[in-house]
Amino acid sequence: MTEILVITHGNLAKEMIKIVEDIVEEPVKATPVCFDLDLKQSDYTRKITDVLDAIDPGRQVIILTDLFGGTPSNITFPFVKKDKLEVITGLNLSMLLYLLTQSDDKSFQELCEGAKKAGKDAIVIAGQFLS
Repeated sequence: MTEILVITHGNLAKEMIKIVEDIVEEPVKATPVCFDLDLKQSDYTRKITDVLDAIDPGRQVIILTDLFGGTPSNITFPFVKKDKLEVITGLNLSMLLYLLTQSDDKSFQELCEGAKKAGKDAIVIAGQFLS
């Protein structure tokens, strides 16, 4: 099974996971990591390192972050390892819901690509859609 970490500014990670649990009506396996806006970069890095150290080294990890170029993304990029740990930026509810409702039969790459597609497909301009 792939570990899912949700790393965001403020409490967004906790809230997004809670919303998915409300939608699927059961607990989900995802770890929120919330970045207080007043910490130093070294504190953020230590926080991520502590979370990753607690994960079974045999597991693959997908990290979802809220904003490309934001602190959660920038801090996690150095941890990327091919076929082991990936960071996907631009978190939205569809992306998270996709990842947390998939069976274990998908490959790591399929999960990453599926999350990206689910996130992109959920972006709609209502006026264009309705016409």
